[in-house]
Amino acid sequence: MPVIASTEVTGLSRDQCFQVAAALTDKLKAAPGFMGHCAYENQGVINVVEVWASAEDHDAWFDGSVRPNLWPGVTPQKSDVMNLVLPDSQ
Repeated sequence: MPVIASTEVTGLSRDQCFQVAAALTDKLKAAPGFMGHCAYENQGVINVVEVWASAEDHDAWFDGSVRPNLWPGVTPQKSDVMNLVLPDSQ
């Protein structure tokens, strides 16, 4: 079942966010189960929202590729997706 993973990364600057994104974007696009990614800043806090085909796909990506670039305690909140609309090309 698809999941949405939402992560608040307090203490990460915009520049750091762009650096991490530059380093991981191609690998993220190729990750099994990856469906979409969005990062935004809200009141000085970087937020990341991703959609994955399964929680297992997300966890494999996050634990293997993202967590090593962040400090302890940054943990995504995951929820099952109830409705997902994608372009026909997806």
